Amino acid sequence: MAEVFGWEPRAPIVAKCDRNRILSSWAPCCGNIAPAEFQLEFSSVRHLTPRQFVEKLSVELGVCGVVAGENYRFGYKAAGDASDLMRLCTDYGMGAYIVNSVMDKNQVPISMELSDLKERGQVSSTRVRHALAAGDMKYVSDLLGRKHRLMVMLKDQKVVADNSTGWRLSAPKSCLMNLPPKDGVYKNCSILVGDEHPVACTVSIDETHIHLDGYDLDLCNYISSQDFSLLGIEFGN
Repeated sequence: MAEVFGWEPRAPIVAKCDRNRILSSWAPCCGNIAPAEFQLEFSSVRHLTPRQFVEKLSVELGVCGVVAGENYRFGYKAAGDASDLMRLCTDYGMGAYIVNSVMDKNQVPISMELSDLKERGQVSSTRVRHALAAGDMKYVSDLLGRKHRLMVMLKDQKVVADNSTGWRLSAPKSCLMNLPPKDGVYKNCSILVGDEHPVACTVSIDETHIHLDGYDLDLCNYISSQDFSLLGIEFGN
């Protein structure tokens, strides 16, 4: 949608390479089956009326059921709403399930923008982005229902070790694959290397770089001896 509408590019909350992990975590709520992700090019459905869109789901894609939020809009110029979706799905023999909004229990006020006119205090990506911009990682965890994981694509970065102070790994912000919190120091974080157990670290973010500091020299030696290209960082509260 951003490309079609010419919106300014912005980093995703969840890195593309981390989406399967999130979907897999939903398996207990989906009959112990991890949902698979299928994407349509927005440009291919942008001009469809609500009826044409539902027809595409039913006839072309073989969809048998739809789940959407109560404030869902669809079709050209967002002409259809949740009640239209229910009606059209019935016409095409599909199940339709409308889910109530999950409300923010903290009800932390956020600055309103023109694009946030539907803001009623519900959990949303807008709220998560504002919480990250404030560096409030406990609030971010509350909104997401999990810890925020930042993915880092390593290039030629090296771990600098010191037997007395531990180790440090630094990377430019251009290596970040999703949205980080605001610049600052974050303790109680964990670094994840491949499928290894998380190891405690402190994260420092400045104007140009992200720095990871830890004291487990065994991990430092392990990272240095491997050809890793991807690291995960989970932020504690």
